[in-house]
Amino acid sequence: MRRILACALLLATAGCATPVAGKPVAAPTTTTTAAAAPEVVRWMDNFCGVANFLVASGGVQLDRTPADPVAAKKSVSDALGRVVDVLNVAVHDLGELTPAPVPAADTAVEVLVEPLSRARDKFVSAKSTVDGAAELTSDVFNSIAQDLTEAVTVMNDAVEKMSVVSLPEEFTDAADQAANCKR
Repeated sequence: MRRILACALLLATAGCATPVAGKPVAAPTTTTTAAAAPEVVRWMDNFCGVANFLVASGGVQLDRTPADPVAAKKSVSDALGRVVDVLNVAVHDLGELTPAPVPAADTAVEVLVEPLSRARDKFVSAKSTVDGAAELTSDVFNSIAQDLTEAVTVMNDAVEKMSVVSLPEEFTDAADQAANCKR
């Protein structure tokens, strides 16, 4: 489950840190950034809000499994349920961002929604396996591990895709004016 936290952090910060060659040079002080259109600022604020939610929720992890089999099953099911809930909210909120004020921004949403939906489905499958099992056997754990591995792989793919997708310039400018995008 710690890999989920790492994936959420990577997903939320993908593209934020890109190495640049050369020496730093002071920006001209006479240039000011024009105010972005209010609907673009609102869109960026919501987009960053989803990323912030994923990062804040990334702490959802499987606690130490209790020795009691019934308590262990409930603990695993509850942890998987929390991850499913987080991904449900993220997928829903990202879906609400389309259509974007500028259609080119819809690509960024699509790149995230598809893999997050697939990852959520894998977590749902793992939870269903746990909930449907009479007890947590090694076969049940193997099935869960397979679903979790596939979910993490899909989320890693999303991070890679996100690193090659960029928002239109007016959206990146709007990030400076959006409260959820400020660090």
